[in-house]
Amino acid sequence: MDEDIIREIIENHSIWVASGGKRGQQANLHKADLRDADIGGSELSGVDLSEADLRWANIPYSSFQNANLGRANFENANLESSNFQDSDLEEANFRNANLWYANLKEANLRLANFEGASLQYTDFENAIMKGANLTKANLLEANLFEADLEGANFGGALLENTNLLGARLLGITIDSKCLSKIPPALVEKFGNTFRVVT
Repeated sequence: MDEDIIREIIENHSIWVASGGKRGQQANLHKADLRDADIGGSELSGVDLSEADLRWANIPYSSFQNANLGRANFENANLESSNFQDSDLEEANFRNANLWYANLKEANLRLANFEGASLQYTDFENAIMKGANLTKANLLEANLFEADLEGANFGGALLENTNLLGARLLGITIDSKCLSKIPPALVEKFGNTFRVVT
């Protein structure tokens, strides 16, 4: 999609958000081709970007609150400090994406793919992350407080200073060397369901 057209759609959407739907126009970018788009700082709350192709897009400091992003492809995208709170990101692909300081509180991230993603300082508080793929992800200082991680795969992930307090870790896959990073109370509660790999 032509970048000038993209910017016009986003501008109209921003007006729609700011006016409470009285002016502008809500954006529908379902299945849109936004590869390599440079649209940082965008107001995209409530947008439909389901199944959109955003590979290599540069969208830092943007708002995607309450948006429909199911099955969107953010592979290698820059999403630093963006806000995805309360959004639907089921089966979204964040492989090798940059999500430093991003807000994913209470987001639906069922079966989302974060393989190799940069998730330093990312906030996943109360997110639904059942079956999420976090293999080789960097979760340094990430906040997973009370996140539902049932069946998530942490193989090869970096869990240094990761906040897992109150998280639901039923049936996770985790490296043996990372077990010490799991709070003892959670190991006691869920440890017998862990799939430990070397």
